[in-house]
Amino acid sequence: MKKILCMIVDDEPLARDILQTYIARIPGWELKKSCINAVEAYEGLHQFTIDVIFLDIQMPVVTGIDFLRSLKKPPLVVFTTAYADHAVTGFELNAVDYLVKPIVFERFQQATEKVNARLAVSEPVIKDPEQKQVQGADYFFIKQDSRLVKINYNDVLYMEAQRDYTYIYLKDRKILVSMHLKALEELIQSPPLFRVQRSYIVNLDAIKAINGNVLEIAGKEIPIGASYKEELFRLLRV
Repeated sequence: MKKILCMIVDDEPLARDILQTYIARIPGWELKKSCINAVEAYEGLHQFTIDVIFLDIQMPVVTGIDFLRSLKKPPLVVFTTAYADHAVTGFELNAVDYLVKPIVFERFQQATEKVNARLAVSEPVIKDPEQKQVQGADYFFIKQDSRLVKINYNDVLYMEAQRDYTYIYLKDRKILVSMHLKALEELIQSPPLFRVQRSYIVNLDAIKAINGNVLEIAGKEIPIGASYKEELFRLLRV
């Protein structure tokens, strides 16, 4: 399995030492660089391909938040700070987690599990380059670790966009895929999977009821977008 490469950015020596010790205890994780400020962090990102940064918020000159905002394609970020009042901003910047100092190992380990979950998914791929041209295809593949996992249309309840990711809700589990919903829409062939709103693709066969402009699927209420409604109702013969 590919190692997860980390970088620490924190102006406090003790905080860096603690994080370095914790990282060494996580199987498959490797610390590539420990930085005291944003300048060293920029250098580290040019030196190495970093998967996740443990980033302090309260740093002199350039704060962790300003540093993250300056990156066009940032790695995953776990904020580390002595203050909890920036948590909302952290999650608005799509941080994986937010650790408040002093950080205990059990809480750190929870953050690494969230990172593992994010990194375990990658863009769905087509096993056969010609697969998209096959008429009547009722499945697609996604890549998880080193495996290609087959997803049958009939197992899908709905798909929900989450920024740069998409959750695929299946009958027995959900999968996080690092792919925009638009790209997934292009990958699938035809109904029963159909886009009903900017953030949702649904399985038409999984619809339990329609209440005005809302679909009910597996206890979830999904809005119908105005531009999709006419075609949706035509497909449903409503």
